[in-house]
Amino acid sequence: MKKNIIAFGVLCICLNLTCFGFNMPNFEFKKSDKSEIKTLLNKHNKAMDSRDIETLKSFYDESYISSDGFNIEEQISMLKDTYSAYSDIEYKTKINNITTFDNWALVQMSDATSAKVYPVKERKYKKQRMGILEGKSSYVVYLKKDKDSWKIISDDILMEETTLKYGIANKINMDLITPAFVKNGKEYDLSLKMNKPSDIIALASISREEITYPPTDNGEKFRKFPESGDLERLVKANNKNLDEYAVASVGFTKVSINEEQTKARIEVLGMAYIMKRINMEKPRMTKNEVKEKI
Repeated sequence: MKKNIIAFGVLCICLNLTCFGFNMPNFEFKKSDKSEIKTLLNKHNKAMDSRDIETLKSFYDESYISSDGFNIEEQISMLKDTYSAYSDIEYKTKINNITTFDNWALVQMSDATSAKVYPVKERKYKKQRMGILEGKSSYVVYLKKDKDSWKIISDDILMEETTLKYGIANKINMDLITPAFVKNGKEYDLSLKMNKPSDIIALASISREEITYPPTDNGEKFRKFPESGDLERLVKANNKNLDEYAVASVGFTKVSINEEQTKARIEVLGMAYIMKRINMEKPRMTKNEVKEKI
């Protein structure tokens, strides 16, 4: 299940089969299997859109474990948090490729997420206060056929990026630069690129957090964004083999002084949050390990 946004209130590189450490053979493909899997995943997405939690759970095998180690109950709990935080969240999901062999299937998918967020619900009419949530991800879903039905048993998130922007932040180009993979316990660089007007002050924080549930709060240390160049930080990956999120938080302000130069006014113009997934480098899997995984 790839629909949770842990970093924002709960909040995958295309599939390369050679990463499993062996050449995949040419499997016989049954059109009926492809049709059944497409039908199941379309029903899954309809249940997502209608917030039908009980129907959603029916698509998963009891042994389901996500790539981050979450079971189905934990995934459902995160999904409920997402629905609560983003009442109008929408998902657009695309099935890119389906591969089947025997009673197993691998489905490469991608999705886009969007939502509107209002800081004060009673003042929804003030569009300038509205936040825009946008996300995208690429991932692989693993399914197993038991008797006559397919069940989702695991997934691998290959890429995930989410932004939440308020006010003027929606008009400013920002990019959080991260590695796609890091080694267990090793240092790596994070940097935030931004093209902002010269009369606007930006205070920003860059941090990393392990993907856990409930999410942990590592605290934020804000610094003034430099007038030239990028904001950079060297961080150290966890030594527990947990995948991570890189997170950037930015606040935009403008300072004005009255004609008498006796008073200064600080105006908050916008805020932005950017999250990118960083996967932990793992040893190549053997044939037996792949079979055990799926």
